[in-house]
Amino acid sequence: MESLDLRIFREVALEKSISKAADKMGYVQSNITAHIHNLESELGTILFIRHSKGVSLTDEGNQLLLYADQIVALIDQAKSQFQKREPTLRIGATQTIAAHRLPIWLSSFKQICPNTSFSVSTNLQPELIEAVVNGSLDCAFVYTEFNHPKLTSAFVYREEMAVIAPKNINPEEIVFQPVVSSNAPGCPSRYLLENWINKRISQKPSIIQFDTVESIMKAVSLGIGIAVLPVSVLSDVEERSFQIFRPDDIGEANIHLLIPSNTKNPRLIQFVKTVQSFT
Repeated sequence: MESLDLRIFREVALEKSISKAADKMGYVQSNITAHIHNLESELGTILFIRHSKGVSLTDEGNQLLLYADQIVALIDQAKSQFQKREPTLRIGATQTIAAHRLPIWLSSFKQICPNTSFSVSTNLQPELIEAVVNGSLDCAFVYTEFNHPKLTSAFVYREEMAVIAPKNINPEEIVFQPVVSSNAPGCPSRYLLENWINKRISQKPSIIQFDTVESIMKAVSLGIGIAVLPVSVLSDVEERSFQIFRPDDIGEANIHLLIPSNTKNPRLIQFVKTVQSFT
């Protein structure tokens, strides 16, 4: 039993006429008649009595009408509840981007699309890429290069980087300190810092890993080692308990905004434009 069958049945019952129901619903009479016949055949009963003035409900038809009213009302209520939901943009990002860059971009996006809600998921870069591929995320910010036929890079943003070191360390001693970095595989900051150190000394630095940007900065301020972080992150720190250096050869990190190829999601397209306006 299809919901359309019940809707047509209700309309015929209310109008007491197949022709009037057909006009109101925009169907040809033969289509209305076919749906009624299918319904009667499925239920094994007669729902209408045909006469010169139209149709009248049988006793079985009156019983079905009670159910049809309830079923159609529930279906309409369910549709209404889902239609009232705000569209959601599902965004993935590394912890660094999610904590510092992304809130600014989302604040601007919300002003342009106030009826769109959003969710942000942080994860490792391979998982973020896979989530966009399988459709569980609409887009994702990653630092890594990628190559996938279902994805495209909406844009690439070059993030300036800086070295941070404990306050009591002389500049010439910085390269001999342990490297404090994220424990995420393929961390671009760790790669840039190790490469920068290797240009100056042959000694390989020891690595100390933490899972958040805040813990990395805290570790450096306590003299545990040195680190590389985005300049945008450091500019948000009000009370700096470490030194900041910006060597010319430290390099940059490329942020890719990955989206599905040939996407037609209007909210995603607007989000891309919003982020591009900042970068």
